[in-house]
Amino acid sequence: MKTNKFLKATTASLFLALSVFSISCNDTDDGGNNGNGDIDGDSNPIDSKYLVGADVNEEGFYTATDNISTGEISIVGSGYEGYANLGASVDGYFYSFGDGTLDKYEFTDSGMEKRDAISTEALVPGSFYRYITYTGDGELFLSNFPNDDGESPYAIINLDGFTVEKHGFLKLPEVEGKNALWTQPIVSGDHVYYGTLYGEPRWVNISDDMITVKFDYPSLTNPEVLTSTKSSGSTGGYRTNASFVTENGDIYQHNLNSVHWHEDADLAASPTVFVRIKDGVYDDSYTFNVSASYTEPIAIWNAWYAGNDIVYANIVKEADITVWADLSANTGKLVEINLATKSVTELNIPSAPYVNLFKAECIEDGKFHIPVSINGGAANIYEITIGGGADSFVKGAQLDGSNVYINALYRNF
Repeated sequence: MKTNKFLKATTASLFLALSVFSISCNDTDDGGNNGNGDIDGDSNPIDSKYLVGADVNEEGFYTATDNISTGEISIVGSGYEGYANLGASVDGYFYSFGDGTLDKYEFTDSGMEKRDAISTEALVPGSFYRYITYTGDGELFLSNFPNDDGESPYAIINLDGFTVEKHGFLKLPEVEGKNALWTQPIVSGDHVYYGTLYGEPRWVNISDDMITVKFDYPSLTNPEVLTSTKSSGSTGGYRTNASFVTENGDIYQHNLNSVHWHEDADLAASPTVFVRIKDGVYDDSYTFNVSASYTEPIAIWNAWYAGNDIVYANIVKEADITVWADLSANTGKLVEINLATKSVTELNIPSAPYVNLFKAECIEDGKFHIPVSINGGAANIYEITIGGGADSFVKGAQLDGSNVYINALYRNF
């Protein structure tokens, strides 16, 4: 394990008055019609318990529902316009990116109603945010991968008043003459950990290590480069985060090491692994070599933490991809990964383009729910018993299928 420290503060402020970024939304703008529902015992709208998002002919739509176990859920021609996969559901409100804005919606008896918006264009002129991360402590952390100068835009949003606490461009340090090409952060306590892929412009000379950059949070100062030699590739994931904070505060992290990701065949021969960050540094005593469970090269393109050391992951065999579009074919296999026992169990659920699923944040009563959209076929929400093995699942509500890609599922209350 190698550690480098950089002592200088690395944020660049835009020095704009934050008061100009709030857009008043006194008029209700709910973007669609989603029916009237009763209020349950917790004073939450029953018909908004779950939110399902989809990509329909390269446009985003989503709808709320009270039932994901039976019946049909149609998003085409109903619901709301926007990309729910780039969002966060927190305490009865839904936050998502609009056209140059961060929008705040409230779940109500009459559907989702727009309450407020912040101009992200004013925060990062000429750039944009890709990820919304809920910190678990009343804040959203907005981020994107770095520009050519290695600077990543960020913003911290206080949810109590829906105000901007801090924003700017975060300079990720060079590592052995290379810059961060791709990042995705996760906040844990008083630190934020940026999973990264380091290399040179045009994605050449990719680092042969796994690299994470840790900053103090929320000051975003004191960058520290954490390096694991257990494998190579991106520790920032692709559409899902590659890092998960577990119940005891440890962070588990996988690498995305496909040749179709960074085009370096030599590096892609390194294994797909899970490593652990403990007490702020890579823990060399823990490595889980997932590739050892297979007889041919594989990569994890997406993964979702379900709790109790269980991760559900989208594993794609390298031989099943010849061009990038093959990721949207039925090449993904859903597997259950036990981080404690270091075991991999393939679920007897159909292969599908799981790479198109960003958010699967619906866990309740020991069940993990995930949309399965088969390319050219049917789509359903599956209810999986967490840790139950290959056949511990039931097929739930039917979704729009035939190349309508379900990209998000949330449990709102």
